[in-house]
Amino acid sequence: MTDIILDPLLLESVEAGPDAYIAQWLVSEGDHVRAGQVLGRASLLHVLLDLPAPHAGIIEEITVPVGEKFNRRAVLARLVTT
Repeated sequence: MTDIILDPLLLESVEAGPDAYIAQWLVSEGDHVRAGQVLGRASLLHVLLDLPAPHAGIIEEITVPVGEKFNRRAVLARLVTT
């Protein structure tokens, strides 16, 4: 299982905090995805950032729903290898 988090390199210059939230999920639990596929979008300080799949697999769980705020290193979803 792989935890989907926002790329830490994207957060080096921006502090995730009260303005960080999930703007959109493009997949649902149980969906098969391919490596690099955009799973959803997060908003940090009014900038939308893609959440790509690190590898092919199945979305096991979406842990942060649309509109919910999250902090640095929060697990946003979980992906299992197929």
